[in-house]
Amino acid sequence: MRSALLIAALAFLAAAPPVPPAADAHTRVSLAVLRRDGVMLPFASYDGSWSVPWPLLPTAIPIALTDVPKKWWGAPGPDARWTAWIDDDDPRPLMVRTPEVVRIFCERRLGVRTDYAGDPYDPREPTTPKDGIALAGDAAPLPITRVSVNSPEARALVAAITDAFNEEEKLASRRFTRWRHPYQDAQRKAYPIQLEAVYRAHERTTRGEWDVTFVEAVRRFPPGPKDEGCGLITFAHGWVRQTSGKTPDVDIGARVTYCDREGVSFMQPFGRLHLENEAYWIYQLSSWRDEWYVVARLRPRESRPIVVVNGGACPQ
Repeated sequence: MRSALLIAALAFLAAAPPVPPAADAHTRVSLAVLRRDGVMLPFASYDGSWSVPWPLLPTAIPIALTDVPKKWWGAPGPDARWTAWIDDDDPRPLMVRTPEVVRIFCERRLGVRTDYAGDPYDPREPTTPKDGIALAGDAAPLPITRVSVNSPEARALVAAITDAFNEEEKLASRRFTRWRHPYQDAQRKAYPIQLEAVYRAHERTTRGEWDVTFVEAVRRFPPGPKDEGCGLITFAHGWVRQTSGKTPDVDIGARVTYCDREGVSFMQPFGRLHLENEAYWIYQLSSWRDEWYVVARLRPRESRPIVVVNGGACPQ
């Protein structure tokens, strides 16, 4: 009897479809900025949540790739294949070769030398241009569109941000304790707002469908008698979220400075990722003295940095 039951059980198991192994619920991704000199700087990893496993500059510098601790590579692990994503070019395989310490502004950072070689650049500059991102794991970046500042939609964008620009400019002008803006609020409004950069994408997740735009805009003022030809400006940047049929949600900040743009940061977008029904933008923010690598989470009414890594800086 026992033998008959065993034979029947084995026959049932043989006829039943195989049970697949438990699926990994999370996409695994690691990101790095890819410099024009071929060095990549890992800065973020995703495995259901974001983390920063790669150190800026460890006390003990690895000599070879085999010396790099496994956890530094993030969720995909040390054996994952890396791919270069550069603007609109086709993705290309990226071979990682050896750890390398590089100088960025006044600091040093640990990167990884790859087989990528970009166009010539001036090595005397305080930082090396970024050509794109490197990605390890099972995801592919989506594009971010650069919109002409002379296009009709850009002109409409100026109208959409004007009230927020004026309000943020007023707040920025009052942050100084021993200095007063030479132009009153009403006088400042007489000078035009000019767009300098517009980046846009259409996002769709389970939270909704919307357009998101990152804008950089400036208002210039004539130089004063003591300005040595370099007048004041108001620089503003930030997000505009637009859901069909609703008023644009404008989320920008402003800074009052001079035309040399001391302390002003500019965006260089690298691409977008959709991971587990969340939309993310990947980009660099850089000024004349520092740079930051950012992953921001975008929702219909929110744009929030999730990962912010200092790529290097010089003291003020």
